[in-house]
Amino acid sequence: MLNSRTLSKLMFIVLITWVLAQIVILIIFWGHPQGSDQGGYMQLARACYSAGQWYPMPVQVYSRYIWAPGFVNFLILQLRIFGTMDINGIFNLVMNIGIVAEIFYLGKYFFNNTAAKWAVILWCFMYSNVILIASAGTEIPFLFLSLTAFCLCLTQKAKYIILAALLFTLANWIRPLILIFIPSVIIYMLVRKYKVTSYLYLLVPIFLFTFLIGAVTKTRIGYFVFQSTTSGMNLIMTANDKAYGGVANFLTNDTTSIAYIKNEDSYTFLQKDSIWKARSVKWIKAHPVKFTTLYIKKLGGLYIEDSWADRPLLGGDAMVGSYVINNQVSNKRIVKEAIVRGIKSFVYYIVLIAFVYSIIVSRKELIDRKVLISDKGIILLILIMGTLITCVFAVSPRYHYPFAFVLILFAGYGIDRWFIKNNKVADDKN
Repeated sequence: MLNSRTLSKLMFIVLITWVLAQIVILIIFWGHPQGSDQGGYMQLARACYSAGQWYPMPVQVYSRYIWAPGFVNFLILQLRIFGTMDINGIFNLVMNIGIVAEIFYLGKYFFNNTAAKWAVILWCFMYSNVILIASAGTEIPFLFLSLTAFCLCLTQKAKYIILAALLFTLANWIRPLILIFIPSVIIYMLVRKYKVTSYLYLLVPIFLFTFLIGAVTKTRIGYFVFQSTTSGMNLIMTANDKAYGGVANFLTNDTTSIAYIKNEDSYTFLQKDSIWKARSVKWIKAHPVKFTTLYIKKLGGLYIEDSWADRPLLGGDAMVGSYVINNQVSNKRIVKEAIVRGIKSFVYYIVLIAFVYSIIVSRKELIDRKVLISDKGIILLILIMGTLITCVFAVSPRYHYPFAFVLILFAGYGIDRWFIKNNKVADDKN
């Protein structure tokens, strides 16, 4: 019989072990070269730091896109203060602990204390949440800022909602995905009948802070930029004859692909973005069935595994694309890699099973007859919106990270319900 005290002890043991494991990971990979997007962010930060400027610089107007400007500037800030970006892992550790605390808080707030404890245990056991700390990616900073802002909005206090607006804006400067949080926050505010001024406290500062970021950037490069401009690239990768649904940056260098732009360096990042979007829309209109089929495939590809966090450090990031499009990877290697990734994703698969179980057993709790949607339904909306929006573009398993906390919360609740149903708990409320 599992009781609350035993579960609390288990949670604290898992938490301590998780933190220690991350410290070991930091030591092992301290100063380790990084590839994929993470290596690109670091390269941009070094270039700007060497030039004594912030990102983006005027010279980068002719780059392919402006890329995670908030995060790149965070790396530049680290270089200016500490003289190194290796310190980023320590910031990741602190933010990761904050994320766990917020998951526990949300678990208690929207579900119950026991579900919150299970959610923390599951989060700490997931492979990606251990190894991710060592890479210089946008995932942890974005989620920490967004979750903190989301939690602050639950307080109904003006000063905290204004602070939440600032944090949401910073999160969007890092990764343009706060769209999945803002509607849920507003719906929650409507359901809980917040004061009219609360909406102003949230939306007006977001507009002002966003305008400020864009205006400051315009004074440096002549263009109003307040977030990444990667949507054109992300769309063209999944809207062409060779598209398979996943990330395929190399198609922009393929002269036979519509992703290729002749004399690319003569166009600004906005012009390239516009060209890719126009070509993508034209292709989608000409191939609606194929795009729809790809969209359905991407729903699975987004959640297929959870070993993605080690690839910037260990390599293998473009393996699937090389196999599907160019047949440059052998079947034997693909099978071996699939097995390895599956083993690393074992706990993640348990989370998915527990999530599905939770949705089934708590389906009636997602609806409130008076206001149509319950608090739990609002939380689930973040996952639904994140999934639907993300799958419009090229996907990668790592793109599920910003809303994986919803999977965890419902999985924790599902485990709680299972124990109660099978009379395995002494008390599910403490």
